[in-house]
Amino acid sequence: MEFVIAALGTAAGLLGVAAALGVMLAMWRGTVSRWVAIRPEPGQQACCDEATLRARLLALDDPRQPFRYTPGPDGTIVAEWRIADAAWEQFFLRFHVVEHYRATLVFCPEHREVRILERRSASRMEPGQYAASAFQGIVLFEWARHRDWALTGNAPVDPRTAVNYDFDVPRIKGPLIDAVRECGWTWVPVLRRAHLTTSRKLA
Repeated sequence: MEFVIAALGTAAGLLGVAAALGVMLAMWRGTVSRWVAIRPEPGQQACCDEATLRARLLALDDPRQPFRYTPGPDGTIVAEWRIADAAWEQFFLRFHVVEHYRATLVFCPEHREVRILERRSASRMEPGQYAASAFQGIVLFEWARHRDWALTGNAPVDPRTAVNYDFDVPRIKGPLIDAVRECGWTWVPVLRRAHLTTSRKLA
């Protein structure tokens, strides 16, 4: 009986190691990108070349939005949350908050793929407390809402909203994904910088 229990324990341990190695291999090879890729409608043919698609994506930039799309180095496009927006300046200064989101888009015309690597970092400092985080890879979803109220000095006391902002990753990427799919290309999130320029098909 003890031998059977030991054998089962060993088998379970080996299975766990194999699963962990499989996940690591999938991440290193970029297999995860195939699972999370967003493809055009079935049967849809690519109707845009790289230059046309690039122009369409950059044309989506709107200064009224809290994010921007700008040309990056080596023909890339950078999607970035506009953290310096004046509407949020008071909040950031008061609580010593740093919020940063940046996505780099790389075109792979031979496979009709737009590959995206995301970076997310944040820090917040309050009296007696400091928190920071950083991440690079695939951000499937993130949404945050911040509200700050202030009291006026008048009588009666009247609470007023001092700061009001939302951070929404799907809102930043949504217009880009729609444009990529409408052109018949595939949106491919990646985990590693090396996956942005690999010559093999990821999706």
